[in-house]
Amino acid sequence: MKNKAILVLGGYGVAGSVISRLLLKETDVNIIIAGRRKEKAEELSEQLNKEFPGNRVSGRYANASDLKSLMKAFREADFVLVSTTTAEHAKQVAQAALDAEIDYLDIHFQQNIVSILNELAPSIEKGSRCFITQAGFHPGLPAVFVRRAASYFSQYRKAVTGIALKAQIEKPTAVYELIEEIREHRADIFKDGKWKRADYRDVIKIDFGSQFGICSCHPIQLEEIRPLPQMFGLEEVGVYEAGYNWFVDNIVIPLIIIFNKIRKGWGMSFLARLFVWGLNTFSGSQGVVCVLEAEGEREGKPVKVRIIARHEDPYDFTAIAVVACMLQYLDDSIVKPGLRMMGHIVDPTRFLNDMDRMGVKIRTQVTNGNGGGQTSSE
Repeated sequence: MKNKAILVLGGYGVAGSVISRLLLKETDVNIIIAGRRKEKAEELSEQLNKEFPGNRVSGRYANASDLKSLMKAFREADFVLVSTTTAEHAKQVAQAALDAEIDYLDIHFQQNIVSILNELAPSIEKGSRCFITQAGFHPGLPAVFVRRAASYFSQYRKAVTGIALKAQIEKPTAVYELIEEIREHRADIFKDGKWKRADYRDVIKIDFGSQFGICSCHPIQLEEIRPLPQMFGLEEVGVYEAGYNWFVDNIVIPLIIIFNKIRKGWGMSFLARLFVWGLNTFSGSQGVVCVLEAEGEREGKPVKVRIIARHEDPYDFTAIAVVACMLQYLDDSIVKPGLRMMGHIVDPTRFLNDMDRMGVKIRTQVTNGNGGGQTSSE
């Protein structure tokens, strides 16, 4: 049987190129680098073929806004991995994958993607296709963390995830989706056994360890969290994010909100350039840390679980999470017809073990009721 051909849409972008390299390192798949600029796709393909044996990489033209180009490119693939920042074309890309009868995964972090793709869910299941959305670490990892910690409790009560991130961004277009999310910001948290709309009073402090220290964090919306209270009987669950830096938090984000009130979508190019300049100028060294703080009981005794994952490069962190998911897809462990979120379908123990093996530092600390505890890697 021939090796699977995975088309990475936006494959010559920063995230796409890192994902492609890691797939070549960890698997025997063939990679099709695809994007609007065929010459860039072919240039990266040549470079990757020099780095990895087997001449497994090729370049193709594919434009997310051009259905004909998508269909032509998808006919050569078994799977499409969407690493573009063009979320406005998500439905068209997914429909093209359906029409081409291939499976699909995206790394979009905009939360409306879930409802957009849900419109195609009946067709995805009818076509016996496996579609995975919200892959990566943000979203993606919080639900994995919550599911992994469940094994430590007989009664699971609380699961709070925090994310702290500092990144250097090359192109302003890379933050367009992020700015859209800030413009439309809303967040729900599950507290005292019920969902509520979060406000300024729901800011909490989370200890991210030596790199970031203790940070004030505000709630963010991740659709993968919504089913978890019912799945595990939780009384409290939420995802929280630390600020970026003083300039972005106090100047750029308020400007984004003000511009949006004047006219929706106004000033995107200016705001994106300002956002990137603020990140690159004032954030300091790169890094990302994800922390889960969970509480519950086991055999009638209180137990606390803390899982922390860290990496110095946010793009590598994303790629590692995506490839850890793909490893389970490629051996058919998670292949099932339908649309599902990554955080709900992967085996959490294997997923975290693979991430740790690929370079994400993961540690789990369990503290029992008598004050004793243990710390281990996954």
